[in-house]
Order: sequence, then C-alpha cells, then structure tokens
Amino acid sequence: MGSTRALGDQQSDWHKDPSRAGDVGIDTDLSKEQPTLALPPEGGDTDWPYYNNRIDGDRYLSLTEINRDNVAGLVEACRVHVSGAGPFSAGTILVHGVIYTTAWRSTLALQPATCDVVWKALYAPEQTEVYNANRGVAYWNGKLFRGTGDDRMLAYDADTGRELWRTKIGDPSTGEYLAAAPLAWNGKVFMGTAGGDLGVPGRMLALDADTGKVLWSFDTVQHPDRAGGTWPGTTWKTGGGSTWSTYTLDSQTGELFVTVSNPAPALDAKVRMGDNLYSDSVLALDAGSGKLLWHVQLRKNDNHDYDVSAPAVLLTIDHRKLIAVGSKDGFLYLIDRGTHRLRWKTPVTTILNVDADPTPEGVKVCPGAKGGVEYNSPVYDPSDHLLIVGAVDWCYNLFKTPYPPYAPGAPYIGGKMLPVGDSGSGWITAVDARSGKERWRYHTLAPVIAGITTTQGGVTFAGDTSGSLYVLRTQDGKLLRKIDTGGALAGGIISYQTRGHQYLAVNSGNVSRSSWGTVAGTPTLIVYRLPETAGAAQDPAALAPQGEHGAAVFHASCAVCHGASGQGGEGAKLAGVSSRSTQAEIVHLIIDPRAGMPKLYPGSLSAQDVADVAGYVRSLPP
Repeated sequence: MGSTRALGDQQSDWHKDPSRAGDVGIDTDLSKEQPTLALPPEGGDTDWPYYNNRIDGDRYLSLTEINRDNVAGLVEACRVHVSGAGPFSAGTILVHGVIYTTAWRSTLALQPATCDVVWKALYAPEQTEVYNANRGVAYWNGKLFRGTGDDRMLAYDADTGRELWRTKIGDPSTGEYLAAAPLAWNGKVFMGTAGGDLGVPGRMLALDADTGKVLWSFDTVQHPDRAGGTWPGTTWKTGGGSTWSTYTLDSQTGELFVTVSNPAPALDAKVRMGDNLYSDSVLALDAGSGKLLWHVQLRKNDNHDYDVSAPAVLLTIDHRKLIAVGSKDGFLYLIDRGTHRLRWKTPVTTILNVDADPTPEGVKVCPGAKGGVEYNSPVYDPSDHLLIVGAVDWCYNLFKTPYPPYAPGAPYIGGKMLPVGDSGSGWITAVDARSGKERWRYHTLAPVIAGITTTQGGVTFAGDTSGSLYVLRTQDGKLLRKIDTGGALAGGIISYQTRGHQYLAVNSGNVSRSSWGTVAGTPTLIVYRLPETAGAAQDPAALAPQGEHGAAVFHASCAVCHGASGQGGEGAKLAGVSSRSTQAEIVHLIIDPRAGMPKLYPGSLSAQDVADVAGYVRSLPP
C-alpha cells in the first residue's frame, strides 16, 4: 500500500518562505506526528469540485469580489512548493474547504487560504513508469482518485490521505499508463488510458468508487468489424486513441463525454487508410453501461498528431443543447447534441497546411504537434455568450522518413517532426458562441496551455509557459494585470470563496514535453487575494468570537509553536491567559505580533479569524 506523509506540524513559516518551502516537495519521508487540521467551511464558502469546476466542464464562476475595477490590487496570500522539479500540469480541485492537487507521485491536501499542507501521500511505483505527468484527482463521497505512471488507479481517504484501494488497469511494459484526471459520479470513477503515441490502443473504463472493481470498458480504437472497416488489417491493434485530460458528464441524462486523441502511427496515415474510428472524436457514452450512444469525429485519418484531448464543455443556447471542444488542429468547434452536427468551427491560432502529407523534404504545418488547444478546455461566459479558449501558436516541419516497425513500449510516430523555432507563442481568444465569430484575442509571448477561468466580476484569468499570469477584461480582452509567477503555468487556475473572501489559486512551475524555451520553475501552488481592506476596516476586538471556529484556527496556525493545549514550546504559554489578558489585548498581539511570531493578519487570517482565535485562547484552562 502507498505511504502517507503528514506535514502539518511545520506550517508556521515554511509555507510562506519559497526558499524553505521546497523541503516539503522532495519525495522522501517527511512524516510528522500530527497533520495540520483542515478548517471547517463557513457559510458562503464555495467549492471547485471537478477539474473544470462543474461536471458539465464549465469553469465560469459567479464570484465578484475580485473584479475588473480592483484586480490591480491583487496580492500574494501564500505559496507552497509541492514537489521537486518536474511536471505540474494538474487541474486543482477544492472540496469542503480543502484543496487537492497532484505532482508526479505526490497527492496533496492543502488549506485554501494559507497553503498549509493538511496531508501528502507518496506513491511508490510497482513497475517502471511510462510517463510522469498527471492531470489531477477526482472526488466522490470522501474519497480521492488518481492514476499513476505505471497504470494503477488509486483511491485515498480525502481526510487523511490513507490509501483505500488500488487497481492495476493494464501492463505498463506495453507503454500504457494513466495521465488523465478521472471523473467521479454516482458511485463510479471514469478513467481513460494513455500511451497512444507508443501504439497502445486506448480504453475508457468505469470503476466502482468503493472497491476499485472495473465495471465496464470501452475500446476507443475499435476492431474493424465493429468500426465499419475503418482500420485496415490489424492496424487497430496499435491504433492509439488515448485520453489525456479529463471528461465531462451530463448528470441529468447520464451521458459521459470523452475526447479521444490521434491515431498511431501519428504521421503515416497511409498505413492505416480509413476513418480510424474513434480517434480524434467526441464520444457520448452511457455512464452506467459504457455503451456508445453517439459520436462526432472531428478529423478522419489524422496525419498530423492533432489530438482532440481537451475535455468538452456542455452549454445551452436558445434552448438547444450544445458541445464546445477545442483541438490541437487549432480550431474551436461547436456541436449540436440533438443532431450531432457541427454548428461552426473557428480558428484560434495560426493555420497552415493542416491537411498536407509529410514529405521527405519536410512540410511546414501550423499548428504543430505541440500547438493548438492542448489539454485544457474553453470556458463559457453565459452573460455574453462568450467561449474563451487558450491555444499554442507553434509550427512544425513534418518529414516522411523510414521508421521501425511497432515495438511494445517504443515511440510509434511514423516519421519525424521538428519544431520551427525554440518555442511557440500563445493566444487567448473569445468567440461568440452563437455565431462562431471571433470577438477578441490576446497574443502572449509563450504558449497558453493552462486552464482559463472567467468570473462574474468581468475578469478572465489565464497563464502561459513563461510564468505570466494574465488578468484580462472579459468584455474586450484588455490586459488589466500581468503577474510573474516564476514558473511555467500548465495546469489549474481556479478561484473560490473561503472565510468570506475570494481567492485565486495557480499551479506554477512545470517541466514537460511542452517546456522547450520556457521558464520551467519549481512546482508551486500560489494563492492570491485582494488586500483585506474591508476586513481591516473592521475592528477584530469588536467582533463576537466563535469558539469552535477559533479552535480550528488555533490548531492550524498557532499550536505548532504554542502547543496543542496552549502549554507553550517555541512560543509562549497561553493556557490560563484569560487571567492576565483581555480579548482586545490578545487581538492586538495577533495583529501586531512580537519578534519571531508570524504576521498572519491581514492576509492568512480574516478579522473574524483573529477574533475567534483570541476568544479560543482565552478559553484555555491554566
């Protein structure tokens, strides 16, 4: 079974200090006696329970505290290094007051306002890992689920990080592994396999959330008899068709929407002449049985490695149910769920020779294999019917060259692809969902592959692989703020409300196949918020303390120095302090701490937090 690392007893200052915070990210035994306690949610707190916030894939939020008029004042609240140098492309989630994310073999639970580590679980591979990137976790009924680079599915207790079960999906020696963020719903965990560029035919599976038992499996590359002869001979056995990101579900109809990547070999379409079902497709499966309900193939007989890897977004316009999906071919598509027909497709990056065959001399195509819409989907702003999507502008030269026959575990590309230039640039594009017409677009100096988040406050958050976090005015794409995070943004950008304030959490630092010419950085979760002007205007000494919440704040932020019972240690003894200090005096000490004490207000603690913890401290018996 996997091991759990509880790190909470050291949260007093390392989570504020980037130079020391890296200690918690090294995959070694960092066990402490007692984990940090998660603070219970308050009324008005919000969750981000799925990779894309909602199960229908839409990342739009109705929060307004951070808005286009005040975003210039955004400040860093906290940061924590989550691992050593490596990939950090996970889509962060937040459930019941706890952030969950992954970095390679690590799965972490963090406090959303302070970055304190609640727990960290480390997976020890049972076989050689094929690939070390991971897109994140899914949550269901107190459990977390994730995949591994050696083809295992894991379940953890969301409160403690204790491993509950693991299921071996297949054989990683063939090149199969699990990279996507699973989706959990109605007692099932949905997960697809990766390894298509190694010639592994893809599969989509459902597992029992309580036991890990496989309930059904659907082959995303079908036997010719079941796929209308769209794969000649035995090419389907090495046909690719992986899933890379996450999935979308209509909880009313039970339709599970799966986006499927390119066929293999990626560049030699003639060896597998035919439509190559169901590569480069959007599949609608019955979530209960795994039966195929319908599909739309966006590109047949793909010869450019143009995955449809970003998850679909479900939306309704004028009472019509629709699907928006971006592709590595550089287009954003809108599909009618009723007729299964394409409504429109709009380019969101440079387009050149998208249908050209590779040649011995090389042919320039745009986008290239690392271009277009990668593994994060568009966001839909219903207030103005806008779809906003990030994309990569990076061309490649494709060469027709001799290549070895398929060998298990080896790349199966069918030619050679070389990037034009050391790195690409990026686009953030807003498209009118009704017409497909471009409303505005913003050009970035580095690829945009991280998540896009839009709020009712009129702002859109995005990031690129140079480490820049962009805040754009949703109405017209005007740049309102640009923040250097210090590391490539390739994963989650989420926003939420906790303890009465809106926060923005960003995954910064990434080393992956998309890292050429970028500022990689160290995997770090960074949390931003507005300065607590409203909270600071309140007098914490005038607020009525709430004892139960005060106890949670104390154990999370104070007990490490003052002792779990206030008995003292590195910090002063607090037990019995009520006999010598008033509520106002303790509040003042928290606001204006003595030398050596961390300054937690304003920033990590709200005015109410200060009042509550002061009241709790005064309740400690001598």
